[in-house]
Amino acid sequence: MAQSNRDGMESLEASTRALLDIATQDETAESFSFSQKETEILELYDRVFELKLEEALLNHELPEDTQVEDIDVKLAEAERELLEVRARVSVQRKVVESVLMTEPSLQAVHSAPSSPLDRALLRLINKRDILSLAYENMLTTHTTCIRKLSSTEVSNIQNIKQNQELVQSLLKLTNSEKSADEEIPDLELKEELNSLKSENKQKKAQWTRIKRIVSASVAASGVDWASDEKLERLVLDDDEFDDI
Repeated sequence: MAQSNRDGMESLEASTRALLDIATQDETAESFSFSQKETEILELYDRVFELKLEEALLNHELPEDTQVEDIDVKLAEAERELLEVRARVSVQRKVVESVLMTEPSLQAVHSAPSSPLDRALLRLINKRDILSLAYENMLTTHTTCIRKLSSTEVSNIQNIKQNQELVQSLLKLTNSEKSADEEIPDLELKEELNSLKSENKQKKAQWTRIKRIVSASVAASGVDWASDEKLERLVLDDDEFDDI
């Protein structure tokens, strides 16, 4: 595991490695933990949220005149209303949490940390910001690598297609007048021609399989292939040369 981590670090860009080194140097941020009282307060806060959600669901009145033939419609409406209630309570909780977190964060960042909690919070905020920058750098590098890989795969597919076109031209030349089997009396040459035909079919099948795999990979990768002419041609290709 340690060797794997070292290899992963070496593959990162220098700026990203520097950010990760800075983030991991502060061991005090890693050792931060809540006191027993603080842990109990957070658990009670979570419990209050659950009770509020239950209360909102219980206060939501359901129609009593539901008929059997309307049961599916009423169930769909109840499910939608349940999601709305959960979303409303969740939004309220997020607003409260944002307010509760903003003041301590501003105090720790913009004022001289005067308490151990302020100092611990400031270290955690700094580490969060550094890791956010490192994440953005790695995401950009990852996207660039995907685009380069996709472009390389497109070039490979185009080269394979060009080879198939050349093989098609060669076969047309060899079959311009009569069938090669009728025209060539030499059995060895016939066997060689049959071998070339068989090899051509195998290569065509392999090319078609690779092209479809690459096309599906590009379409599912999340890359904006529609903005790239080569990628768009690869994904939308109608296999016009598959019957070569």
